[in-house]
Amino acid sequence: MSTTVNGVRPALQVTGLTKHFKTAAGIVRAVDDVSFSIGKGEIVGLVGESGSGKSTVGRCVVMLHPPTGGSVVIDGAEISALRRGRLRRLRTGFTMIFQDPATSLNPRMTVRDIVAEPLVIHGMGRSGDHPRRVAELLDLVGLPHSTGTRFPHELSGGQRQRVSIARALIASPSLVVADEPTSALDVSIQASILNLIKDLQRDLGFACLFISHDLAAVEYVADRVLVMYLGRVVEVVASETLNERAAHPYTQALVSAAPVPDPDEQRSRQRITLSGDIPSPLAPPPGCHFHLRCPVAQDVCRERPPALLPGAASGQLVACHLVSPGTVD
Repeated sequence: MSTTVNGVRPALQVTGLTKHFKTAAGIVRAVDDVSFSIGKGEIVGLVGESGSGKSTVGRCVVMLHPPTGGSVVIDGAEISALRRGRLRRLRTGFTMIFQDPATSLNPRMTVRDIVAEPLVIHGMGRSGDHPRRVAELLDLVGLPHSTGTRFPHELSGGQRQRVSIARALIASPSLVVADEPTSALDVSIQASILNLIKDLQRDLGFACLFISHDLAAVEYVADRVLVMYLGRVVEVVASETLNERAAHPYTQALVSAAPVPDPDEQRSRQRITLSGDIPSPLAPPPGCHFHLRCPVAQDVCRERPPALLPGAASGQLVACHLVSPGTVD
């Protein structure tokens, strides 16, 4: 992977990221040699089935899970090998929005204290200025100032997630990792949260790793899409060409399974059916991890893992023996 995006140092550079967990049953190979970058002011989506390792990637990026191997560089600073004290001083530059606001917000703290907590922990600004800053963030996420005196259990799911977003942004981070930020919400609320994240990213200019199993949500908010399968990135593609240019059989299966609003298009769409479930990361299959479920797998797929090579579209990368390296448009 390149260390620059359009000639500019990226907000995030991940190289050879690996994460293994030791369990009583053996070694869980959750992430296997993942590399990607996110430019300043860019949203990159990360999609895949449950168990693909996408959330583990996000947690490794913000050092909630120390990587087993590889490198994580945020704004030019290598953070994956830093001691706790030095890492803490850099934490204002990156943050995370968690999946379930009901469990990620302290039930004994008011909204005002929850949102201000990063400022208090990192000693940012004068304490007398914190209420004003909290009010600014509540405005940004569309909550009235009166919300500040309430507790999380008094709010709806959508309101709680807005509080989580306000807390994540109050220290003005350059990188935000959003881990399934809409999956715990009612369908009627999901669109408003997606629009909020997209608008805030445009206005504030932070880089964002947006993690989701919802292909439509990622396609809507992201500039580029990374597709993961069993710990590996199998395709990188621009979101606007995802439906037309998906080249990896797994990406094609995800696209064909995603619902579309037009019933006629839905009926006419070619369906790619995957057999079985995603294999266990305790014993990933040899070669291409996808070959056990791939409808077009050949002997070479069982023998050696494919490299992530340029596809037919500009910026596209595909890890598949059966996709010939394309000429970039």
